[in-house]
Amino acid sequence: MLRRFLSVALLTFSFLMPSSSQIILIGRNQEIEIGKEVAAILEKQYGVWNDPEQTHRIERIGRSLVAVCERKDMPYTFKILNERKELNAMAVSGGFIYITRALLEALESDDEIAFVLGHEIGHISGDHIRKQLSQAMVGSILLDILTGNASQLVRIGSEMLFALYQSGYSRQHERDADTRSVRYMKAAGYNPISAIIALRRLGSERYKGLIRWFGTHPDVPSRIERIAKMLGVDPETLQPLPQGASIGRPAKLSETLFYISDNALFRLSPKDSSPQKVWYLANYKLEDFEVSSDGKTFWLLVRRNGSEIVHLTVFKEGDRKTDFLTYFFANEVKDFKRSPNNKWLAVFAKEDGKTFVKLFESVGKEVSPTDRTPLGNISAISWTNENKLLVFTERFSEKVIAVIVPNETVRFISTNTSSAPTIVNFCGDQTLIALSEETLQQGRLEGEQVTFRLIASPVSAFAANGKQIAIVKDRKLQIGKFVEKNFQTETIDEREVEFSELSISGDGQWLAYTYRTKLSEPAQLWLAHLPSKQLWRIAVKVSKPKFSGR
Repeated sequence: MLRRFLSVALLTFSFLMPSSSQIILIGRNQEIEIGKEVAAILEKQYGVWNDPEQTHRIERIGRSLVAVCERKDMPYTFKILNERKELNAMAVSGGFIYITRALLEALESDDEIAFVLGHEIGHISGDHIRKQLSQAMVGSILLDILTGNASQLVRIGSEMLFALYQSGYSRQHERDADTRSVRYMKAAGYNPISAIIALRRLGSERYKGLIRWFGTHPDVPSRIERIAKMLGVDPETLQPLPQGASIGRPAKLSETLFYISDNALFRLSPKDSSPQKVWYLANYKLEDFEVSSDGKTFWLLVRRNGSEIVHLTVFKEGDRKTDFLTYFFANEVKDFKRSPNNKWLAVFAKEDGKTFVKLFESVGKEVSPTDRTPLGNISAISWTNENKLLVFTERFSEKVIAVIVPNETVRFISTNTSSAPTIVNFCGDQTLIALSEETLQQGRLEGEQVTFRLIASPVSAFAANGKQIAIVKDRKLQIGKFVEKNFQTETIDEREVEFSELSISGDGQWLAYTYRTKLSEPAQLWLAHLPSKQLWRIAVKVSKPKFSGR
């Protein structure tokens, strides 16, 4: 009865005092005596696992953390409770630190154990237990206890400590214990990244229902994000974040971004607090997509899993169904682009080793692009601002550009390039930017010829918008512009990693790109605000980022 009364008292009076209160009514000796009583009960209830090797292990780790903590006036002890199912760890006032055998066996390194033990030491060195017990004792119902003898205070404190374990620490104290633990780990020579690894492991489905260590505050993602921010690392890859980088949604996004993740189409708009799923169809792979200028109509290239048939479909904002317009055979879709007026769709694809271009009206009707004129070996496509489709190809051993106007006769113009471009952006004012064999070139469309000149090399990817050009040069992400005839660049993301799939927003303020440290890792979506050079990681397992206003 007394335990239930004090549990209610603890929960009641915790609302009467601010959590930041520094009032401590329990002295050091009383804290130790309370801890002894609670420790004896815990050890009787669970038993102690006296494996010499593992006991020495946690004592060694625990002592190294105590040596760098703020409070060393406690007679710290470290023991393993012989509990095989429940994953838990706890700090008892007076410096009694316990970890269950189940939790110890779930952790895979000394570094991970150091985070758990450091967290519990943090509760003691941060006076979290004494503060919360003292906070409950401030109430007038319990003030008379303070005038009684010490043994009565110890007994009541023990009862209240059990109530504290049931209700859990405050969020402020949990955050503080995490912070202290990471600090102790660094000072004692443990890898602080393991704090994230441990939280990620214990928060997985494997331990769902068994982990008690999170208490009443099991918000693992936010804890991971806080620690990652403290350490300056990406919580997904655990790699150092570049200068000026953040995790989550940018505050100043001015244009809607779309991308593919897990065969679903996602949207991040200026008004959304997080990315929203726009489209998904079970058993279909989303190859590529295009979005209308107003961001409300979506043309999707999809194929049923394992099929060689690619379907051109359309989905409109507010509709519940996907309309299948037409289909074609292709082993690989290399590019998909809509015309600036939203009337035409161009598909660049490959089938049985041969490249081809298909041209469709926005309603799905196919249009013959060349009136049976062979296009040759195609390498890239791009629309001009005048809704002309430029097809870069090789015909009769000559690098040429086929200029296609829907429902009109195709014409070919020559170029001075010796290698076929694989990525092309038309930048208006008859200017082209093309990437050929890691050489970035600028060309001008004049009459029956395009003359290219070298801009930069070696370049592995680029995107262009007006006078701004984003490039990946020497494995670094850079933004460049022309100053008179000279191309000048500055670094946006200094990590020497794998950048690809660059896209610049229509207003030129934002750059979207994918990043990975190696090809075997899933691609991450990043956003760069070009004027401020600030970076945000948005999502993982992403491809085809595109802005609606481009």
